[in-house]
Amino acid sequence: MKLLQDLPRNPRYSILLEPVWAIPGTIVLFYAPLYMKEVGLSDIEIGLINSVNLYFAFIFQLFAGSVTNKLGRKRTTLIFDLLAWSVPMFIWAFSQNFWLFLIAYLLNATSKFVTVSFNCLIIEDVEEHKRSKVFGILNMIITAAGVLTPIAGIVIADVGIVPTLASIYFIGGILMTAMFFIRNRYTDETEVGKELMGLHSQTRVLGGLASSLRLFGKSFYKRSLLPIILITVISNLILQLNFFQVVFFKEQLKFDDRVISFIPVVTALTVMLLYLVIFPRLKRRSEEKYVSFSIMLSTVGSVLFLLIPVGNVSMLFMTLIVLAAGNFILQTYRDSLLMNRLGTHEKADMYSAVQTVMTLTAIPSGYLTGLLYHHNPVLLFGVILALYVVLMVIMLFLPDPKNQHAQAIETYKNM
Repeated sequence: MKLLQDLPRNPRYSILLEPVWAIPGTIVLFYAPLYMKEVGLSDIEIGLINSVNLYFAFIFQLFAGSVTNKLGRKRTTLIFDLLAWSVPMFIWAFSQNFWLFLIAYLLNATSKFVTVSFNCLIIEDVEEHKRSKVFGILNMIITAAGVLTPIAGIVIADVGIVPTLASIYFIGGILMTAMFFIRNRYTDETEVGKELMGLHSQTRVLGGLASSLRLFGKSFYKRSLLPIILITVISNLILQLNFFQVVFFKEQLKFDDRVISFIPVVTALTVMLLYLVIFPRLKRRSEEKYVSFSIMLSTVGSVLFLLIPVGNVSMLFMTLIVLAAGNFILQTYRDSLLMNRLGTHEKADMYSAVQTVMTLTAIPSGYLTGLLYHHNPVLLFGVILALYVVLMVIMLFLPDPKNQHAQAIETYKNM
């Protein structure tokens, strides 16, 4: 593809293969709360599973950077993709009670290793100014997969959510497993990864963890990194709190399954229009500017969300368009901005440490989300709006992009 010609081998093949994960993954993740409720789990049980998942994700995240440096980006990605996605997909396909869901989500928590290793694998050999392109295409593919959700919605309406989702979990598990092995075959260990594997071949995992946390601690004294880290952490927390969104649409706003199945389509079309039509026509601006704009857009979308009248499809879709645009721009430029500000050789350790703090702050969110939704669904989304307001305050402290290179050098010269 012409769009990918200027990218190295790793991001190119990863992007080409991403739909194999994204299509079943997007569908099952979207319907997961309804699937669990349909088999008899309560709001509190669902929230508890999410909290336990996040707790173990925090434990695994502590070691993700050191394991990635020791085993390499490529090998770590394959091992933990199989453990975090292939095995749980087959368990989810047959889950009918709390304990099976809990086991699957515990295994899925090991995806935190992949979060670090995969991002390093696809980014480290890419020029800095092209990294937002890589993240943008991957985010677009994952979101665009939602176009197929109405097909699942039609089947769910006729057959039922449990048999439909169970089949998608099972088939998706087969497809993902094949994709993981194929991607491993066609990607290479990064140059930085090879160097760090040599350096860490004799390093114990706990020693790597200590080094990672020391680097992260120093970053809090650097003005160029702290606002970016806070934005990354809080925006991830918002994502966790939104888990009950699809349940809210069905139970509180009274939208039927067919309308709900078109929600990912609206999101996907918005993202595709943004990336393929609008972005190419915009003037080149700093990543900081795009992050700030996306936070303002997401805040507006969160206000509109609370104003959706019961059963009003037009207002629903308008709100979804605003939220989709804000979230896509935020995720694309936030991740690129963060990766570009982390040191070349410190990237895995630092990114793992940031992810650790993200997971730590999100641990209580699963149970808290279930508790808030059970008590007052509107209150949950009011909390989300409040967090967006906090992000608007933090964005005022983003460093001046004109001085970003000098700041990056200053950030790491003493590390």
